[in-house]
Amino acid sequence: MNRKKDFIWAYMLKIGTNMWCDTMPKKWMRYKPEHVHYKMAADHLRCDDALWRDMTKKAAATGFNMLLIDLGEGIQYPSHPELAVKGSWSVEKLQAELRRLRSMGLEPIPKMNFSTGHDTWLGEYARMVSTSEYYRVCSDLIRDVVEIFGTPRLLHLGYDEENFSQQESYNYACVRSGELWWHDFLWFVKQVESHGVRSWIWSD
Repeated sequence: MNRKKDFIWAYMLKIGTNMWCDTMPKKWMRYKPEHVHYKMAADHLRCDDALWRDMTKKAAATGFNMLLIDLGEGIQYPSHPELAVKGSWSVEKLQAELRRLRSMGLEPIPKMNFSTGHDTWLGEYARMVSTSEYYRVCSDLIRDVVEIFGTPRLLHLGYDEENFSQQESYNYACVRSGELWWHDFLWFVKQVESHGVRSWIWSD
């Protein structure tokens, strides 16, 4: 068995980071007070291009064969440009980067976190969970990403830590449970599979 060829050796990097608080938290787990602000959503992109390139080069050089890319607010979605922040990558910039990654032997896999504990990047739509508008927007975004990535074999839906303890510092908290959780989860899987792509989620 060729470990390099037959196994996924993946590294995750974030372009977007608006995955947590919608307001400045007073504390956050074991974070030092001076670092807590990193958990609050920002109106500008915090991904450093030079660091990104350095990390991806190191990932390829050390034997990784896949890069899981957390998108969030990090790109300009064609169907919903209102979700972009200052500095969000254009589709052209992202596609150029995808070509570079593939040339280094890294398979780029998109990640879009639709957990209500990590969906601050959805802007106002994060407060419309399980509504017809929410489904429409999420379907649009998934279609955008599949097209931009050229129908990747996997699309990571996140879907982790959807609980109140994860959102105790948020101004707005939302948790799906019971049949609604399953309805929405299976709806997302169906959206992804309708494009010929396989869903991937966190185990929690």
